[in-house]
Amino acid sequence: MKVEAIIVGGGKGTRFGNNLPKQFCPIAGEPILNWTLSRFENCPSVNSIILVVPEGMGEKAKNKLSLFKYKKLKMVTEGGRERTDSAYQGFVFVDEDTQIVLIHDGVRPLVSSFLINSVIEQTKIYGAVTPGIPIKETVKEKDKHDQVTKTLPRDRLCLIQTPQGFKYNLIKNAYAQAKSQNWKASDDTGLLEKLNQKVQIIPGEETNIKITTFFDFKLAEILLQEEQNKI
Repeated sequence: MKVEAIIVGGGKGTRFGNNLPKQFCPIAGEPILNWTLSRFENCPSVNSIILVVPEGMGEKAKNKLSLFKYKKLKMVTEGGRERTDSAYQGFVFVDEDTQIVLIHDGVRPLVSSFLINSVIEQTKIYGAVTPGIPIKETVKEKDKHDQVTKTLPRDRLCLIQTPQGFKYNLIKNAYAQAKSQNWKASDDTGLLEKLNQKVQIIPGEETNIKITTFFDFKLAEILLQEEQNKI
């Protein structure tokens, strides 16, 4: 079975508070994107990788990330204004004979091979899969004045992660509809929801954090250093 992974690193990283997009910032000796790429490079179930970088940074990415060392990397392309646009720019280069497409946030450098393989195996069954973890804290909805409007039931909520897995034709159709209807979504399963396509949630990993803030950066650095010390 042919599996291709799209690593979406096309964001500007403005929330990170750094002039350099966060995905290029060094962490535990390597740029964040290098750690992420290595996870998929070293997973035998993944056949090839497509990397999406910010608009105008294609050549800089090739130089800064030393991309020659990734044997599975078949394409580096530049993203668009929003995440949906960037993910689609990666999908353009997916081969038509690919059975399963994985789409992963470039700033999740701690994803495990176990989770990647779990997503692949469950996508074979369900067609569209996303990892998720339970919410521990109480979640409240608020209005524009920051006043509580309701408490949301935790047992029906979860935090969604990547990689998300899709059978090729499902995500192809979702992107086609998104382009024609100008749909946007914060993740790719959101496009399938608009088509009333069921998406299966499987257990994610607490260590599979998305680096958004400086706190996330420091936590990821500690976890990566611990990994390196065990080798």
